[in-house]
Amino acid sequence: MSLIDRRTMELAAAAAIGAFGGLVVAGSLQLTTGWSPETGPQSGYMPLRLGIMLCVVSILLFLGSLRSPDRSGFVSKQQLKLTLAIFIPTVLLVASMPFLGSYTGSLLYLIYMLKVHGHASWLKTLLIPACVVVAFYLVFELWFQVELVKGPVESLLGI
Repeated sequence: MSLIDRRTMELAAAAAIGAFGGLVVAGSLQLTTGWSPETGPQSGYMPLRLGIMLCVVSILLFLGSLRSPDRSGFVSKQQLKLTLAIFIPTVLLVASMPFLGSYTGSLLYLIYMLKVHGHASWLKTLLIPACVVVAFYLVFELWFQVELVKGPVESLLGI
């Protein structure tokens, strides 16, 4: 048994794409959208065209969904449960980053995912996320010299 039918979700997705395209168009119209012979495209040139394309695609998807007789189920309760089992921890990761920092939040997220969804041993559950976070640190902080958000644990470690 499905919670919602496929056609309704397709119409909602088309409307969301159209709304996003409209926002892109509105934002680009606040900039110069033309082409200058001296400098080439102005700052709003590309966003305006991409926003228009998103709006056109949205209309085509919406019309195609309206014509479609498909009323099959979009997602079952079990499928939704599996999706939320990944989505909710990801939202918590993003929400916690300003407070925990990028590295600590990512470490906890990876540990959780490996233990709960990967069913890994404790050695792998601790070792793999630690190596990934160290690699993130080396790549972002040292190689690219881009500081990620740091929290109290990183401050304590002097990172």
